Amino acid sequence: MLVTLVAILCNGQLCLEKVVTTSEQSGITMSACSVHAQIGIADWLAKGPYHDWKLERYKCVLGKYVPKTQA
Repeated sequence: MLVTLVAILCNGQLCLEKVVTTSEQSGITMSACSVHAQIGIADWLAKGPYHDWKLERYKCVLGKYVPKTQA
């Protein structure tokens, strides 16, 4: 089953949902997502364009997830 790791990032008043990875991309399972999500998001933030943004929260979602424009 497809698992999607979603990060909710904020920069001031602006907050966005971003898909960090899916099980199709990285092979994560729901249990691995729940346990290791913070490590994966920290690495993703450090290497990507959102390194100045603050992680507000994250979620592991079963299935394909389409991010909302603003969270």
